[in-house]
Amino acid sequence: MAEFKGYMVRRKVVHFLLGIAFVIFINSGIINYKQDLILILLCGLILAFIASWYIKVRRPKHLINLLALFDKPEDLASFPAKGAVFYILGVLMSVSLFDNHIASASIMILTIGDPAAHVIGNYYGKTKTVINEKKLLEGTLAGTLAGAVAAMFFVPLPIAFFGSAFGMMAEAVEVEVFNLDDNFFIPFVSGLVMSLISLLI
Repeated sequence: MAEFKGYMVRRKVVHFLLGIAFVIFINSGIINYKQDLILILLCGLILAFIASWYIKVRRPKHLINLLALFDKPEDLASFPAKGAVFYILGVLMSVSLFDNHIASASIMILTIGDPAAHVIGNYYGKTKTVINEKKLLEGTLAGTLAGAVAAMFFVPLPIAFFGSAFGMMAEAVEVEVFNLDDNFFIPFVSGLVMSLISLLI
């Protein structure tokens, strides 16, 4: 069993809280217009990029120490706050491209399914996946089921299941086009699959 490091736990907790908060914002009417939420997310993304660039160039000790609580060590050196940047980007793309129900479902797959895949894969995983030997089948299956259960509050269960399954496959493959990561690919792939299935049924 691989060590489940402290920064991993902290970043998953933050992602969980942010995901729940975003879904509440999308569905509660706190923000009345979708364009307003998109604008807020876009501003957040720009600020995150600026902060990442500043930290990488200037290396302020207090911010480095803060990010070390959440960032992967390799990201802290090359792309500080990478997880936060791509998390915001993933949510922004979901809200921009999909209707509120599918956007909420895709965010919940990232919020619930991704941590479940990591925890179950880390503690109980034994079977390597065919598509990526670094990923364990038990984790991918757990993430798929947990993500589907979370997403079914917003879309029908069959749609939620396939969206979650494809999202977890994207996480397992760890597609790294243009240095993107699973915080972007999980909600994007999940939302795209759920949208396509919704059009077909």
